[in-house]
Order: sequence, then C-alpha cells, then structure tokens
Amino acid sequence: MKKSTVYIILIVLMVVLTAGIILWGLRSPKPESLFPEVTPSLTASPRPEHPSIIKVEKEITSETIKDELKDVGKLVTQEYYFTEVTSYASVKKLWNLNLPLTGSNFLISYDGVVTAGVDLSEATVEKHDDTKSIFVLLPEPEIMNLEIDFDSFQVFSEKEGVGNPITLENYNDALKAIDESARQKALERGILKRAGENAEVIIQRLVGGLVDLNEYTIVIGRSYS
Repeated sequence: MKKSTVYIILIVLMVVLTAGIILWGLRSPKPESLFPEVTPSLTASPRPEHPSIIKVEKEITSETIKDELKDVGKLVTQEYYFTEVTSYASVKKLWNLNLPLTGSNFLISYDGVVTAGVDLSEATVEKHDDTKSIFVLLPEPEIMNLEIDFDSFQVFSEKEGVGNPITLENYNDALKAIDESARQKALERGILKRAGENAEVIIQRLVGGLVDLNEYTIVIGRSYS
C-alpha cells in the first residue's frame, strides 16, 4: 500500500513538471534568426546618373554655306514640256528641175521636256556677323537638259520616192530640228526668268535651314541683269 502511494506521488510530480516546462516554453521569446527577414520594397532604385552629353554645334561660316550649295550642284528649278512636230521633204533634181516620182517626205512628232536652273557650285556667299546678314550671289540661269520621250514618237505620214530612200540620217536631222525648236520656244516662254525666281526661293530655304532666321537676314543677289 505504501509503494502504491509513492508511485502515485511520483507520477503526479512528473505530470506537474512536464506541464511547467511546456508553459515556460510557450512564454519565452523566440530566438532571433541568423538571417533576418527582409521585407521586399516596391520603390525602384534610382538609375545611375550618366555623364553629361555636350552638344557641339558646327560653326556656320561663309565657307560652310558655300560647301552646302556645292553639294547640291546643278539645281533644276523650272521645266518646259513640249510636243514638237517636224517634217522632212526632198526630191531628186536634174539641172535644177524636180524629177517626177522622186519626192520623199515624212511628218513626225515627239514629246519632251526642257529643264533649266542654276549651278550652285558657282554661287558666291558672304556671311557678315556684324550686320547679321548673309549675301548669296547666284549665277545666271541656264538650260540644263532637253529630254525627248522616244515612246511618244509618232509618224503621221511617210513616203519614199523612186531612187530617193529615207535614211536614218534624215531622221536624226529631224530630231535636231525638234531639239532646236523646243529650246527656242522654252526661252521665248521665259523659262530662264522663272528658273531664276524659283532658285531664289529655294536658296532662301536652303540657307535658312542652316542659320537662325530670327537673327540673320538672307539677301539673294544676281550676277546678271
């Protein structure tokens, strides 16, 4: 009976001791972690500053402007479109008398274009910083080119006489006549005058794109009357 009592007392003491240890562990603070928790941040890291970019503006001088105009070269500023008709006729003669049935002739037409402009490589440029002005002297306008559209060639009539064939040379002579006629008509219609006027407008824009027009005044002159 005594032994049973002792066993019961021991069991009760062990239960009380175990409960005390558990309660002590729940109340004790947790040990700090060796690797502290890091709370992620939504704030972006500032970008590293780049070194300052220094813009070096090209100095605009008289030579600079002249070089820009030289790069353009021959500037076409006016076109004249034409349709020319020319004829050819020949006849064999004997002692200044026309031989019958020997007459040859043809009538042809071509379309084309005459272009005119100025050669900017011949322009003179003077930039005056004291008066804030730029003076550009343009050369005289000229006919730049004449192009014939050979796809537009038309033959309205063609006849070869006896012993008097039409040759390639006859057609070449007709083309030369068309060329000369078209150039002359273009000149009569003032192609050079309009080419010069248009060139002045274009030069104002070209040079104006190089300098500040609020600061400089562009003056266009002519080397011709």
